[in-house]
Amino acid sequence: MILKSVQIQKFKSANNTGEFEVQPDATALVGKNESGKTAVLEAVYRANPAASGGHTTEFDELRDYPRRRRNADRERIPDTEPVALHFELDDADVSAVEKQLGKGALDSRTIVVSKNYQNKQLWGIRIDEAKVVKKLLADHSVDRKFAAGCSTVRALREKLEALEEPGEAVVKLIETVAGLDPQATARTVLVPRLPKFLYFDEYSTLPGRFSIPYLQGADEGALDPGERTALALLRLAGVDSEEFTEEAYEARKAALEAAANQITDEVFSYWSQNADLAVEFDLDFKAPAEPNPWAPPFLHVRIRNPRHRVTLEFDNRSRGFVWFFSFVAAFSEYRHKERLIILLDEPGLSLHAAAQDDLLRYIDEKLAPQHQVIYTTHSPFMIQPGKFERVRAVEDKDEVGTIVSTDFLNTSRETLFPLQAALGVEVGQTLAGASDNLVVEGPADVLYLDVMSAHLKRLGRMGLDRRWRLVPAGGLDKIPAFISLFGADLNVAAVFDVGTGGQQRITQMAERGIVPSDKLIPITAITGTKQADTEDLFAPEFYLDLARGAGVVSANVADLPAGSRIVKRIEQYLTEEFSHYEPAFHLLRNQVELLEKIDGETLNRFEALFVRINSALS
Repeated sequence: MILKSVQIQKFKSANNTGEFEVQPDATALVGKNESGKTAVLEAVYRANPAASGGHTTEFDELRDYPRRRRNADRERIPDTEPVALHFELDDADVSAVEKQLGKGALDSRTIVVSKNYQNKQLWGIRIDEAKVVKKLLADHSVDRKFAAGCSTVRALREKLEALEEPGEAVVKLIETVAGLDPQATARTVLVPRLPKFLYFDEYSTLPGRFSIPYLQGADEGALDPGERTALALLRLAGVDSEEFTEEAYEARKAALEAAANQITDEVFSYWSQNADLAVEFDLDFKAPAEPNPWAPPFLHVRIRNPRHRVTLEFDNRSRGFVWFFSFVAAFSEYRHKERLIILLDEPGLSLHAAAQDDLLRYIDEKLAPQHQVIYTTHSPFMIQPGKFERVRAVEDKDEVGTIVSTDFLNTSRETLFPLQAALGVEVGQTLAGASDNLVVEGPADVLYLDVMSAHLKRLGRMGLDRRWRLVPAGGLDKIPAFISLFGADLNVAAVFDVGTGGQQRITQMAERGIVPSDKLIPITAITGTKQADTEDLFAPEFYLDLARGAGVVSANVADLPAGSRIVKRIEQYLTEEFSHYEPAFHLLRNQVELLEKIDGETLNRFEALFVRINSALS
């Protein structure tokens, strides 16, 4: 099953986060410090924890219930559900339930799993009991006439029990129905299929030295987060439950070296900061001077640097490397098990920007294909500009508490700063590293070209060549400055709107030989009109649908003043300018249903534009 959405309420800073969607691969909770990001992860983790690992696994109303509401809500607190998770069942889940209750017994593939302050897990499963009744009759070879009008198991039971002379088959059916609760049966099937939540934060980092017998014999619930990670490392080596003595030194040493090699290969295939390092495990059988629970042998984790021909204690490596290595070790225990939902609190906070990119690559390639990942961050380097659909904004609002949403238009600048910084980094990298830059006026143009290019490619038609990097210049007047600064070193083409003026400086650049004329592409070259914006590549009716869907305008095309430029017609109708980005963002968020409504002429215009743009490649 897949986690689809989450809602947290009456938990720490969250009065009610609102129900927010979770991506099938990775979801980033972005917000400033003290916004409630960690509280969201904690509540989700406690719904079905994989292992305690030193993290609290149960709700405590004294510690967790919002203090300002505690006295007023005292009687309702035990039944309050601080976390509700909406899952979508996959085909295997549905088949498992139907095997017990009958074909079509599930009235919906969506189930809700919650937990209250009594730490009782609650399930919401919609059952079509008429299908259950049908299976019961078939399994017991009972004529349907005995269940006429019975759409629930209870109704069937009452009707059968009222029979004066039930036959043998009916008697057996009565015995079966007497103890049958379809909800409980479905829950029994689905409980072991519910994904576990693995929580990892900075306190989960691996200690550089630890006692093997202590970890083997300790109650897992008593281990702190770092010790729990160390236990995962031992299990990877296959020594978690066997006696580790000096007599067995060679066998255990071989197992540890194999584990070290495995983790070394995995860590350093993603750790780009220093590929020369290697992990080594050393053993120490010296007993401590004073009696304590930590008996020998002790495992030492060391890092070898062949370049300098030296090994250093693990604890003396950079915090970023220690975190990255520790997470790979902790995850190793679960890599070949059932689907997990991995919760990462501020991952890679001490990592260099390039190492954070390594971590994102690890998430995409190693974790997300099998497990869902939810992580918190306020680092712009943990946000991928090409995957903004993963981002959820987290804010702590006055009198409301922690809110989680995708409504970036109504989100504070402080919360959005990491997203803005991520876009800035992307633009900077584009300028520095891309050989083919396509300059457009603004972010709305970027969205239109990206969305329509992908749509045309899905249709088997021409889209933008993948070598192009789209760069929003921030307005028509800034395009000449961009080309002047970077055009000598990079292949730069520009797509620009044509209005009543303002493009003279662009055309002058072609006349002066700064940029070849075939790399300057006015929208009018596609529309065949004297004036045109990117928005005019769409049919006026469709663009107006976008504007209405974004809440920009409520008019119909017939209500607008005459003209060739749809955005200017809307502005004249409103008697003011409007945000061109909002209709573009509406298309991006709702493209699945909106792209089906685009007419053939619009597709032809965009394809003609992409053909023209691609011809300008170096």
